[in-house]
Amino acid sequence: MKSRIKTYHELFTGLLSGIDFDELTKAAKLVSNTYLADKQILTAGNGGSAALAVHFAAGFGKNVAGTNDKQPRILSLCCNTAMITALGNDCGYDNIFSYQLRSLLNHGDLVILISSSGHSPNIIKAAEFAKSAGAAVLGMTGFGGGKLKELADINLHVPCNVYELVEDIHSFFCHAIIHACKRKVI
Repeated sequence: MKSRIKTYHELFTGLLSGIDFDELTKAAKLVSNTYLADKQILTAGNGGSAALAVHFAAGFGKNVAGTNDKQPRILSLCCNTAMITALGNDCGYDNIFSYQLRSLLNHGDLVILISSSGHSPNIIKAAEFAKSAGAAVLGMTGFGGGKLKELADINLHVPCNVYELVEDIHSFFCHAIIHACKRKVI
């Protein structure tokens, strides 16, 4: 057991040391500029990536602005269980995010899509809709990157096929972006 944990640690630190900080900086600037322009930031993902999309929205919304600063306009499309299940049942699971974007998204907004494989049909449809509506797309992918890597304006990629490792690095990306965008940094 201990050797497996040590192996995981070695793989994790190897991936962490290979991060493209120029691309991560571009992503943080995109998120910050969207916030400062008073545009919306919408997040989505499936499974563990959905949890991370929700966590990012909560962390960014709570921690970026001071109490007297302009509050971020950020929302995760993963939060409304009734909406997601109704859309999945009536419109198909592939449409659960793009359908929500149809009523929420405005030109100049930002959609952050997180997918380990980059192939999830609902994520791809959301990216395609966002781009057609004049929104920017920030992708976070793993594995080979899939179609999301191609569609995203900026893509933060983890070259790994292990879900847990990809999700851990995606979590680092999210926390690094929040930290970089804080109005008051400790």
